[in-house]
Amino acid sequence: MFCDMLPESPARIGDNIAVMVEFDSADKAKAVFEALKEGGKISMEIQETFWSKCFGSLTDKFGISWNISIGCPSE
Repeated sequence: MFCDMLPESPARIGDNIAVMVEFDSADKAKAVFEALKEGGKISMEIQETFWSKCFGSLTDKFGISWNISIGCPSE
């Protein structure tokens, strides 16, 4: 899925959205985050948040913004 940028982030054509990828395990999410951060810039280190047990945000070496997360467990 795609998401818009945070209100405090200046929007510029080309970087005003981020690719959001949701995984079913923290291990998968962390592995992808580690691979994407090589040569990139971390906006938010992968960590637990109030909306996800595992979430991180970064811009890869090609300038693409990513949000990496795990989904909510089903009840």
